[in-house]
Amino acid sequence: MLPTLYADQSAIAEVWQEFVRSGQILTGAVRPEILNSWHRCQAFGVDPEDGVSHQLLGDGEICLLLDRHKAYLDIVRHFMKRLYEFVKGSGFIVLLADERGYVMENLGDSATLELAARVNLIKGAGWAEEEGGTNGIGTVLALKKPFQVSGREHFCRKLHTWTCSAAPFFAESGELIGVLQMSGPASETHQHTLGMVVAAVEAISYQIRVRSRNSDLSVLNDRLNNIFQTMSDGAIIIDQTGVVTQINPVAKKFLGAGILGHSIDELIGTDTALLKFLQAGRTYKDQEIILETAYGDIHALVTVKPVSNEFGELTGGVIFFNPINKMKKLVNRFGGAQATFSFSDLIGRHDSFKKALRVAERAAGNTSHVLLQGESGTGKELLAQAIHNRSLRRKGPFLALNCASLPRDLIASELFGYASGAFTGANPKGRPGKFEMAAGGTLFLDEIGDMPLDQQASLLRVLQDKQVTRLGSDRVISVDVRVICATNRDLREEVGKGNFRKDLYYRLNVILVQVPALRERGDDVLFLFDYFLQKIAGKLNLAVPQVDPAVRGCLRAYSWPGNVRELENVVEKMLNLAEAGRISITHLPVEILAHIGSAAVAPPVAGENDNPDKNFKQLLGESERRLLLNLLQEHQGNVSRIARAMGVSRNTIYRKMRLYEISKDYLFD
Repeated sequence: MLPTLYADQSAIAEVWQEFVRSGQILTGAVRPEILNSWHRCQAFGVDPEDGVSHQLLGDGEICLLLDRHKAYLDIVRHFMKRLYEFVKGSGFIVLLADERGYVMENLGDSATLELAARVNLIKGAGWAEEEGGTNGIGTVLALKKPFQVSGREHFCRKLHTWTCSAAPFFAESGELIGVLQMSGPASETHQHTLGMVVAAVEAISYQIRVRSRNSDLSVLNDRLNNIFQTMSDGAIIIDQTGVVTQINPVAKKFLGAGILGHSIDELIGTDTALLKFLQAGRTYKDQEIILETAYGDIHALVTVKPVSNEFGELTGGVIFFNPINKMKKLVNRFGGAQATFSFSDLIGRHDSFKKALRVAERAAGNTSHVLLQGESGTGKELLAQAIHNRSLRRKGPFLALNCASLPRDLIASELFGYASGAFTGANPKGRPGKFEMAAGGTLFLDEIGDMPLDQQASLLRVLQDKQVTRLGSDRVISVDVRVICATNRDLREEVGKGNFRKDLYYRLNVILVQVPALRERGDDVLFLFDYFLQKIAGKLNLAVPQVDPAVRGCLRAYSWPGNVRELENVVEKMLNLAEAGRISITHLPVEILAHIGSAAVAPPVAGENDNPDKNFKQLLGESERRLLLNLLQEHQGNVSRIARAMGVSRNTIYRKMRLYEISKDYLFD
C-alpha cells in the first residue's frame, strides 16, 4: 500500500462537521483552496449530505458532446490508456471531462467503475462545483490549475471515501478545453498520483499543440497550393540544383509540361543575371528576359524569390513570370488605352461625310494601313476609334500618339521604347514603346505630317519588318500592330516639298479617308448644332432652350475654321450664357458675328457709328438677308428645304422674304 498524504482524516472530519454546522472554522485547519471551495459550495446551495450528480445528459446530448470535442479525443484516450496501465488493479479509474465539467470518457477497474456509478461519476454527468460540491473536476475548473481533493476535503459526505487528482489542459490559444482526473479510494491517496496526472496532461497539451500546428500548416499548404495552381502568373519551383520540381497550369500552358525534372538552364540559358541572383540567394524582381520554350521564345517579365531553410541555407527558389503581352493588356485596360467611339456615334447627313464613313467602314473590315486626311477638329481620332471597334482587333488596345506634341528627341523613345540606361533620365528598368504596348491592337498616329524625317525612316522600317528595337538595345521584338495615321496636311504636297518620305507615304496611304470640313457639309452644321444642344444641355443639367432663327442663320453662314470641335465649344458657350430659356443672336461668339458682318455688309460710312445699336441691328439684318439669298440660291427657291435648313417654319421664311423685299420670282443661276 502507498503511504497516504493525509494520515489524520478524523481531524479534517471534525473541521468539516463544524463548517457544515456553523460555516466557521479555524484559520489553517484546511488548505485555503479547500476552504474557498467550501464557501463557494455553500453559496451555491449544495447539499453537504449529498454528493451525487443530478445533472445528466441524454444519449443524444452525449453524442453531440463527443462530436464537439472530437479534435482531441483520440489524443486524450491514448494517454488515458497509458495512465491506467500504471494503476491497473489498484482500484483507480481515469476520467475525462470537458470545459464545463461533463464527463466524456471513463476507464478503469470494473469494481471501482461500479462504485463511481452510485454517485453518477459516469459519462454525461456534470461535476462542476455547483452540482457535485468540492471535487477534482469541479475544483480544478474553478482554480484552472492541477489539484488533489482527498477524503473529507470533499464538501459532500458521499464523496468522503474518494480521492481525486485532476489537472486541466488548454488549447494553444490559452483556452481551457478539458480536465483529466484519476479517482480511487481515499485510503490510497498519494502525492505522486497528482504528478502522474500532470505529466499525462502535459503530454496531451503538447500533442494537441502539435496537431493544431500541423492542421494550420496543412491548411496553409492547401491555401498556398490553391494560390499556386490558380494564380494568373506562371510559377515554377526549383530545387537547390536548379532542377524544376513543380509548375502551375499557367506555366505549363506557356512552357509545356516537359520542363519538369529539367534544369532551369534549358529555359533561361546560362548567361543571365537571373541565375546569378538565384545562386547568391537574392531576389530578382520584375526583369525582362526571353524564355526559350518548345513553343518559341517568350518575352516575359520575371521575378525570382530564393527559398532558404531555418538555417539560412539555400534550398531552391520560386520563379514567377508574366508574358509581356499579357502585362501590356492589363496596363492598356486600366490606363485608358481603349477606343470608346463607334460608327453609330459619328453624326452627319451630308453626302461627303457619308462617303468618308463608307470608306472607313470598308477599311475596318481588313488589316491594311489607313490614312485619315482632314482639317483639325473634323473628328479624325473618333473615326480611327470607330474603325478599330469595327475591326477584328477590337478586343486589343487602341493607343494614340500625337506626333506634333512631342519634342523631336522623345518621339523615338515613345514609339519604340528604350532599354535600361539608354539615356540620362531614363527609367532604370527600361520602358516599352507604343508599338509594343499596342500589340494585337491599333496604333493611331495623329499629325503624322509633323514627324521628323529621321524618325520617318525608323517608322518605315518597323512597318516593313513588323519588328522593333528599343533605343539602347540590340534585341529585336516582333510586333503585331495595325497603324492608322491622320494629318491635316496634304502629304502628297509635303512629299513634293521634301518634308515627307515618298516611300513612307505609299506605305501609309493604302486606304485614304478624306474627312470633309464642317463648312463643306451643308446642313450638317444645324443638324450637329441640335445634337450638341441636346447632349450638352443634359450634361449641364439644363433645359434645352429655344433658339432664334437668326442664330441658326448665323451658324449656317459661318465658315467654322475649327470644324466640329469649334461647333461643340460654341454650343456649350451659348448654353451657359442663355437667359430666360432662349438663345438669341446676342449670345453668339464675337468671332462668328465678326465673320458674318464682314462677309455680309460693306464697311460703315462716317457717322454710322453714332448709333451703335442701330448699326448692330442693321448688320444682323443684312447678314440674315444675305443668308436667305444664299439658301434660296442653294436650294433653287425650295422654301420647304430652306425652312428645314434654318430650323423654322415655311411661314417664317415667307415673312422674312417680305421683310427683306425678296421676290418669290427671284431668279437663280
